[in-house]
Amino acid sequence: MDALNSGFQYAWGMTSKLTSVLVIDSHPMMRAALCAAIADEPDMTIAAVAANATDTMRTARLLHPNIVLLGINNPGAEELQTLVVLRKKLPGALILVLICDEAPGQAQEALRLGAQATLTKNASRNELLCALRQLSLAKH
Repeated sequence: MDALNSGFQYAWGMTSKLTSVLVIDSHPMMRAALCAAIADEPDMTIAAVAANATDTMRTARLLHPNIVLLGINNPGAEELQTLVVLRKKLPGALILVLICDEAPGQAQEALRLGAQATLTKNASRNELLCALRQLSLAKH
C-alpha cells in the first residue's frame, strides 16, 4: 500500500487542478466524517454536502463535481435509485458508492447502475482517499 500511496502523491502533485467531491449520505455523522477525511487534502475540495440527492438536484448541474461520493445504507433501494438519477443529471461525474458490508450484492448492483467504483463504509480514511484519487486520475 505504501508504494501505491507514494505513486498517488507523485501523480496528483503534478497537477494543480482540484478534485471537487459532492458528498451525499443520510447519516449526519457519516457526512461529517467523510468531509473531515477530504477537507485536509490539498488536491481535493468539497463541492457540496447533502443528506440525499434531492437536496442537491436543483444545483447539481451548476456544481459540476468531478466525483460524487454516495453513501448507501441497508437495504439501500432509495439510494440506488438516486444513483440512477445522478448518472443522468451528472453524466460527466464519476460516482464512488459507499456500501454497507451487510448488504450482499449491493456493490454489483451499484456498478450495474452506473457507479464507477464501490468501497465499504468500514474502509480506512487512506483507502477512501486512494479510491477518490484513482477516480480522479481516471477522469484526467
